Order: sequence, then structure tokens, then C-alpha cells
Amino acid sequence: MAKLSDTLNNKVIPVVMRFVNTRPITAMKNGMLYPIPFIIVGAIFLILGQFPYQPVAAYFTKIGIDDWFMQAYNGSFAIMALFAVFGITYSWVHDSGYDGVPAGLLAIVTDIILQPNHVTTVANVLDKTKTSTNWMAENAIDKAWLGGKGMILAIIIGMLVGWIYTWFMKKGITIKLPEQVPSNVAASFTALVPAAAIITGATIVYGLFQKLGNTTFAEWIYRIIQTPLQHASDGPFGVLLITLVPVFLWFFGVHGSTIVSGIMQPLLISNNADNLTLYQAGKLSLDNGAHIVTQSFFEQFITVTGAGITIGAIGSPVDKKSVENP
Repeated sequence: MAKLSDTLNNKVIPVVMRFVNTRPITAMKNGMLYPIPFIIVGAIFLILGQFPYQPVAAYFTKIGIDDWFMQAYNGSFAIMALFAVFGITYSWVHDSGYDGVPAGLLAIVTDIILQPNHVTTVANVLDKTKTSTNWMAENAIDKAWLGGKGMILAIIIGMLVGWIYTWFMKKGITIKLPEQVPSNVAASFTALVPAAAIITGATIVYGLFQKLGNTTFAEWIYRIIQTPLQHASDGPFGVLLITLVPVFLWFFGVHGSTIVSGIMQPLLISNNADNLTLYQAGKLSLDNGAHIVTQSFFEQFITVTGAGITIGAIGSPVDKKSVENP
């Protein structure tokens, strides 16, 4: 047992910690903290707007405030990927010693450039045929890509923009103004060169995907990376992994829950978002692709009261006198 402990402490844990403390993982872990307040508040408004008790829901609809609640949800929970892409880039650049706000705003611009520029909906045609048809609105931002559907895209863009922006800063490839210029004005010009380069690069990527595949970078990432990862996190292996790894890391004094949640949170929140979409469509079931393992599952069944549900290890106080004198 001592030999196993030495091996884990001297060989396994250092490798794990080096990976966890890398700039990309640190930026993702810290950046994903920024959407949390808006997710919590937005979830409250979502419950009010989609109240689970029908008489109350009908009353809210009757007096016309259900749309108010959903508007608050749409401006908070529903655009969590937008907060995430800003937070990840900001964390990367700020931890590198530079002003992270311009970089975070640049990441938002890049994220939107790489998304579809239209919204497609299905509507029933009110004529004798009673068929369904697709309606497309051009020059529109599909809010779905600002939420759970665009979470992996947000992570990738946040890391790439953070890395490229920091590279420009370190190399000094910026416009430098005299010291007499106000700092906020100077900061905007400092970001001008990296912003021009990154926006140009994002535009080229958008154009290539349009010409070569008639798709967008966002849709390609969702199809190739995010969808398989979400299904993997929702499978038996995913459950086993996110259950055992936090406890394993805690055994060596490492905050396993924080590490695992920082890595898995984007996928688990995306699972939540998928379930929400199915619920709003009245199709929330496993047959329609609903997820069991979500962020709520992680918090309620894995980390509640401590990783491994440690409340079960707490016994009742022992009466010393009753033990000595039964």
C-alpha cells in the first residue's frame, strides 16, 4: 500500500497537477465561473416562465407576465456561452499580465463571426395543404449558438483569442501612444492591431467553411466535437469518470471537485440546455435524446455534502458514558 501511495504521489499526481495548472485549463476553469451568477438568476426566471404547476402557469399567462419571465431568462441563462467566451479570454490575458477586457470583447466578436448569420425556423403554412415549411431570416444572430449549443465553440474561441492576443502583447506588436494620452484611449489603440489580425483570420475561416462545406465553423464544431462529447459525458463511462476522479484526487489533498467541474462544466451545462430545449418543445424524454447526467446531476448526486456524498460518513455522536457503562 505504501508503495502504491508513493507511486501515485510522486508520479501520477504531479502529472495531473501539471495538466490542471496549464494556462488553457486554468483559463477555462476560471472563465467558466463568470456565467454562473447569470445561470442561477436566469434559472429562477425560467422556472417562473415555465411554472411546473399548471394553474399557476395558466394564471401567469392570463395576466401576461410569463413572457416577462422568459425575456429575463433569454437575456441571462440563454446566452451563457457569450459570458463564457468573454470570461475565458479575459482570464487568459489577465493572468498573463495584460488588460483582459479588450481581449474579452474581441473574443465575443470572433465568436459571432464564426456562427451562422441566419436563423431557420419551421412554421405551418395556413393554407389548404397544411404543410410545414422552413423560414430563413438573414443577417440574424441565432441565440441558440450563444447558449449551450455554442459552449464548446466558446471554449475554443476563448482559448485561441486569449493565446493570440497575448502573443501580440508579448511581442510588442501594438500601437503605442504617448504617455499623455488617457489610459482608456491608449488601451483601445493597443488592441487595434491584434483585433485587426484576429477578426481578419476569423473572417477567412468563415469564408472557407462557407465555400468548401456550405457550413460554418460553429456548426462543424458542434457536429464533430460537442455532440460526441456530450453523449460520452452522459454514458456509463462518463458517470464513472466524474464520480471517481474527484474522490481520487481528494485522497491526495487535491480539490478534485473543483478540478473536475472546471473541465466537465461546459459539457454538463450543455446537457442542461439540451434538456431545456426538449422540455420547451414538450419532448423531454430519453427517446428524444434527453440527458440524465447534467450539471444538476453532478451537484446533487456527486458533490453534494462533499465529493463522494461524504455526509454518509458522518455518524451520530457517541455517548462516552453509555459506552463505558452499558
